[in-house]
Amino acid sequence: KIREIVEALTSSKTSNDQGKEVISLSLGDPTTYGNLVVSEKAARAVADAVMSGIANGYAPSTGLKTAREAVAKFYTDPKKGVHVEPEDVILTSGCSHALQMTVTALVDPSGNQNILLPRPGFPLYNTIAEHVGVEIREYPLDPDRDWEVDLDALDQLMDSRTAAIVINNPSNPCGSVYSERHLEEIASISRKRQVPIIADEIYNGFCFTGLDSPLMGSLSIKTPVISVGGISKKYLVPGWRLGWLVIHDADNALKKVRMALERLATLIVGPNSIVQTALPKILANVDEPWFQGILSILEDNASLVYERLKLIPGIKADRPQGSMFMLVNVRGVNPDDLTFARDLFDRQRIIVLPGTVFGVPGFVRITFSAPKHVLMEACDRLQEYCEGSTSAQTHDAEMNDSECSSLSSPLTESP
Repeated sequence: KIREIVEALTSSKTSNDQGKEVISLSLGDPTTYGNLVVSEKAARAVADAVMSGIANGYAPSTGLKTAREAVAKFYTDPKKGVHVEPEDVILTSGCSHALQMTVTALVDPSGNQNILLPRPGFPLYNTIAEHVGVEIREYPLDPDRDWEVDLDALDQLMDSRTAAIVINNPSNPCGSVYSERHLEEIASISRKRQVPIIADEIYNGFCFTGLDSPLMGSLSIKTPVISVGGISKKYLVPGWRLGWLVIHDADNALKKVRMALERLATLIVGPNSIVQTALPKILANVDEPWFQGILSILEDNASLVYERLKLIPGIKADRPQGSMFMLVNVRGVNPDDLTFARDLFDRQRIIVLPGTVFGVPGFVRITFSAPKHVLMEACDRLQEYCEGSTSAQTHDAEMNDSECSSLSSPLTESP
């Protein structure tokens, strides 16, 4: 859906761009501009896997044992009583595949069930739910509380037919990071309602200074949680297509779901064998200082863009807390975010995603993973566009007031 929107925006045949180069702030691909560089240790691990000659055949459909062991070790936290076994892990072709498998396994197609999705939220959730044929119920995120979950609304939307709730943290598209307290509040409602949680944690670790957010499965031991993640974002390799799902189910309430997931894994005969072979080295050897360097770049970019946007009339943004995205309120320029995005591309050659895509009209989503000079050029163009648009609106309003004044004035005849 996102790529369709981008193609529609950029297919416009009208342009007042004056030869400007296109700036894309739309897709969540950290490799777009080449300024964020993959760890040499991760690249070397894949090269070693290729040269070893042992990664050329099919792997088990649920994943290589060594790779599953590495993921299980990553999610195990003895201090919190969290113990993940390799059998709790299924490797997938990216995090999106893990989401598809998890939703499919949890939903009974003949059960007239519903699934709770965040609004704003990543549109893939809706696409998967629609494909499975489950009723979609969207719970609101509160922009006045850093896009936290509206807990009362969440509770009221659940019933005996609710198959699962999807929690995305850190958030795409909001750029928010949930505290441990807030995650525990969500888990408490889920436990009370006996509804399992799908925790989309692909941006795990993308928390800016002073913020931290634990993995959902480390908090809600009594609540069944299926965590989905992967290496695409943290390790800057979305093209390597390796993700996973991790089943946290101390009471074995998801026994049938686990069996369904294992069957679903056979549909693609397992993900990339080469990257699976390299995964233990990637998770063990790619050091934290490298990732903190990437995170520092993103946080600096986020602050730079946020401060710059504050100077632009008609728009409003909240400082991102994590991930690589932020939502920008453009209603002061144009309440129709689709028109805003289309006009912005036509006039300034900037690609942003309309908030309507994420269920939040009047906003646009931008990514701040581009180089600083690209982001600053984009902000300059955005300011030029917004100032021109607001000036035009003011002029139109003054003209309308003038016309109304003329019509309401008494007519006089010349002497």
